Amino acid sequence: MVRIEKPDNCIFLIGANLKPMQEEPSREQLLEEIEKLRLEVDTLKREKADLEILLETTTAHADHIVEMLQATSLQLHESNKQLQAEIAERQRTEAALRASQTELQSLLAVVSRDKADLEIMLETATQHGDLIEELLHNQCIRDSLTGLFNRRFVGDFLERELNRSLREQQALGVIMFDIDHFKRFNDTFGHDAGDIVLAEVGRFLQQNIFNSDIACRYGGEEFMLILPETDLEDTKQRAEQLRDGIKHLKLEYLHQPLGGITISLGVACFPEHATTDAELIQVADVALYRAKALGRDRVVTAKCLNDLQQLIPSLPLELEKKFPI
Repeated sequence: MVRIEKPDNCIFLIGANLKPMQEEPSREQLLEEIEKLRLEVDTLKREKADLEILLETTTAHADHIVEMLQATSLQLHESNKQLQAEIAERQRTEAALRASQTELQSLLAVVSRDKADLEIMLETATQHGDLIEELLHNQCIRDSLTGLFNRRFVGDFLERELNRSLREQQALGVIMFDIDHFKRFNDTFGHDAGDIVLAEVGRFLQQNIFNSDIACRYGGEEFMLILPETDLEDTKQRAEQLRDGIKHLKLEYLHQPLGGITISLGVACFPEHATTDAELIQVADVALYRAKALGRDRVVTAKCLNDLQQLIPSLPLELEKKFPI
């Protein structure tokens, strides 16, 4: 093996794995490295201290933030409760307003109807001074169940309208009708349901007559319409319209359907069939009876009073008692 010395204090061995052999660090180098390490440790200590301060500050801030969030959450909860209470109060107020509006509309309807009644009473009082005491004594001129005029008022009105028709040579129609099998209906569904039917028929009449017409609950389930300035053909047509309309009413009681109803109608007209109010009602009512005898749910035109005198003997005894001739 040959040993060759080279500069820089490096020794190479020939014939073997040659590796450079470094000298051990000097004392100065070690001190220098130690100083560097000490500086790094100091730096790390400072950074650690800074981090601890930052952590402590962050923790304190976090606690404060949590307290703020809890306080805010509590405020939001209280605000939400207050908002819910305000919403509930507003809903109650709106419901009360709607109820008040409905009541006000009902009162307005009553006032309007009473106003119309007063106008009619005023007109009657103006034209017929002798009726003032009687009308004042009988202030209620409408049927409470149906809202239609009652029989007492219609008698006065028909007499007045006949006199006017006679003066002006105008026709006047009368329709008498009643509800078919109404007693059987009451027995099946009860009288409260029967009252509902009467009220619905009254409402239908008020919605389907002209302003100049007068609708009346004549008694029980019997109704009468007075049609000023209406001839016989128009009166019969109006009667058919009423028959068809009432036949298609949708009747309910306590949310239960009651089924349909039919009516039988008698039609009479001035001056063809009679010349006085009593005679006109009489022949119209006999025509109504004939409509029932012929099978109900139909319109029958009255005969004149002379023909009625021949017809009466063939009618039942109770009708002869009702209309003595």
